[in-house]
Amino acid sequence: MAQMAQMVCGSCRQLLSYPEGTRQAKCSCCETVNFVLEAHQVGLVRCDSCALLLMYPYGSPSVKCSSCLSVTEIGEHNRRPPWSVQQGQPAPPNSVH
Repeated sequence: MAQMAQMVCGSCRQLLSYPEGTRQAKCSCCETVNFVLEAHQVGLVRCDSCALLLMYPYGSPSVKCSSCLSVTEIGEHNRRPPWSVQQGQPAPPNSVH
């Protein structure tokens, strides 16, 4: 049996369970298709408006806050290493920094 992973739906915030390795997870509550990202593919930034910690696909130029709907630009002033690097795990080869 495959290992299961979890994420929060980006639309309705329902907790989703899916088999590890899945690229997309469809929410059974709101039908939103959520992209599943590995730890080395995720960046973190604080919302410029409400300071909520936001996760986004690493390398994106901006991210929209799900709470206040403000758009935060991902510039050099707030760029952080991928989540996996922050957690002390090395980034896999060929990853973008």
